[in-house]
Amino acid sequence: MSQNMHQRQLLTELNILRFSVLLELFFGITGVLVALYSGSQAVLLDGSYSLICTLTMMANVRVSQLVKQPPSIENPYGHPTLEPMMLILEGLILLGLCITLMAASTYKLFTGGYTPEFDLALGYEIFSTIIGGAAATAFFLLNRSRPSPLIYFEFQEWLVDTAVSAAAAAAFSIAYLLGSDHPVTPYIDSSLTLSLVLILTLLPLKTVLKNIKQLLLQDSASPKLIEKVIDAISKQNGIIPRQNIHISMIWLGRWLWVNIDIEVYNNTHLDREELKSISNITESIVSSVCKFYRLKLSFNFPEK
Repeated sequence: MSQNMHQRQLLTELNILRFSVLLELFFGITGVLVALYSGSQAVLLDGSYSLICTLTMMANVRVSQLVKQPPSIENPYGHPTLEPMMLILEGLILLGLCITLMAASTYKLFTGGYTPEFDLALGYEIFSTIIGGAAATAFFLLNRSRPSPLIYFEFQEWLVDTAVSAAAAAAFSIAYLLGSDHPVTPYIDSSLTLSLVLILTLLPLKTVLKNIKQLLLQDSASPKLIEKVIDAISKQNGIIPRQNIHISMIWLGRWLWVNIDIEVYNNTHLDREELKSISNITESIVSSVCKFYRLKLSFNFPEK
């Protein structure tokens, strides 16, 4: 019964993600077409961002299935590096888009600006803000009812899309009210694009740096979590001093790799039940932090 419920939950999650991908794809294609017709670089940034997020989300769904697979003979460590590598690629693509549009907008600002078709661009951004806000709200509520990293990621994506669309709609409204003859109007689209680029660049840049750190095996877990495990093992066992317990934890994608090395001296005797209790208490604490983890327990016998 529980297996059927789990399968239904996965199916529901996949259906939600498929719907999100289709909606994001619609806004991406529509945004690019509107940008080509209206000549607005801000709309091009909005549409291209949605289109790239659509393509990467489709890849993420497949990657998320691979990283959950258990180790095998061909892949003794599984596929933990796929997720950070994919996120680095996504971040670099988005950074490339932002840098390209930043250069184009800067050039237009220094050459007198330009006036796109604000009426069409304004209509698109208002529509995008309304639908995007509704989608972000729906994903927020769905994540509360059935917590999922992928659904939460989609909520964040739609929240960013909505904020970008709302800012663009506000700027285009001002331009529409000022009219095409106002001296400020030719600079509104380029200025808006630069502002959005500066905001959006922070997200992929942070993603790239974080995941490079993970691939270099430098994304350690919090010292508080490590201390919690050490205290629990020491108190649970009662015969192993804290200074004899050495723990390292690193994040690699959604996986937390936990290595516990315990120094055992001649006057310390551990039976099977005590060893099992060390493993159980560690798993109990780690599983409360993340669903996917690998635990390695080792002992060394130094000469005293």
